[in-house]
Amino acid sequence: MIWIDSDGGVDDALAIAVACKIVSGHKIAFSTVFGNVSARQAAHNIRTLLHRLGVDAPILVGAERASDGFAQSATDIHGLDGLGNVIGEVRPDEQFDSLSESIESPLERARWLNEDVHILSIGPATNIPSIARMLGAERISGITMMTGAIFDKGNITEDAEFNAYNDPIALANILHSGIPITIVPLDICRKLIFRREDLTSLSTFGAAAPMLSEAHKFYMASYEQAEGISGCFPHDTIALLSMLYPSKFNFWRIPFDVDSSTDHRGQLRFDINGAYHARFCLGGDLRWVRQFMRSWSILASSRELRHALQMGARNWLDLGRDPWRACTRTSAGRRHSDRTVRTAGGPDPGIDLPQHP
Repeated sequence: MIWIDSDGGVDDALAIAVACKIVSGHKIAFSTVFGNVSARQAAHNIRTLLHRLGVDAPILVGAERASDGFAQSATDIHGLDGLGNVIGEVRPDEQFDSLSESIESPLERARWLNEDVHILSIGPATNIPSIARMLGAERISGITMMTGAIFDKGNITEDAEFNAYNDPIALANILHSGIPITIVPLDICRKLIFRREDLTSLSTFGAAAPMLSEAHKFYMASYEQAEGISGCFPHDTIALLSMLYPSKFNFWRIPFDVDSSTDHRGQLRFDINGAYHARFCLGGDLRWVRQFMRSWSILASSRELRHALQMGARNWLDLGRDPWRACTRTSAGRRHSDRTVRTAGGPDPGIDLPQHP
């Protein structure tokens, strides 16, 4: 099963649409967190998107503030509704299931414990420690997180990326969990641009296409002012693709620290003696990714996709390059468990992704 934790913005919507198309027929669940918009607005956005995609999946509303009570929105970038003001704000009387109630209820917890889960975190990390406790670390094959900037500058402050800035404490907590974690930082996201001329490719998403297209026009206008580009960085889709198609990306295991101080909140600071180690996605076959984003239609039918799905399932936790392995510390809490590293050709749990005919 794939569990996507989202803060309901435009790039989230594209990643969710792509995920639903790639893993069609496979179990998928969603939770929402504050960030681009409120957690309730994010749930409304996902519910609307899934309806237009013809997908039925559970949506659980999670945290509205960070572990320390902090909250920073991005409605100036994503619109008041998080989708370029295309679908409108959530009604006060709209009902959603609660993540916290699911965590507390034994019956609710039981419904998630039938299979292994890989978590895709594309918002602040606030919900992730709670989800991990609910599912149990032994059932989580890995967590892929769009968060942070390790060598590049931030996008919310000079030091910090938006998701890491919103809850560095929760990020640090999950990094201590021993669960295999891959971080997809701004460093790689800024290498890939979804351009205005590529908007026509969204037609592959059927009834959801007009909503996605109009939302992206608003988002791209924000990026033109903020970044000076004619398009946008599809952060969350890059995180999704690195999770499903790891053979197309390069990964580096890096030691670092997470700063939760007032002056440098959310900064991921490279440190050879850092308290944390994670697999960072920093490059890969970016030409393939660009072609992928220009022709989403290959998702449904191509031989290349079938091969990619099969390879993705077999190589889910493949760490790729590991230049810092000799420097990692082995004391508890200062590195991931040994199950995050496997030798070439070794076994890998992955998930059993469907094959398209």
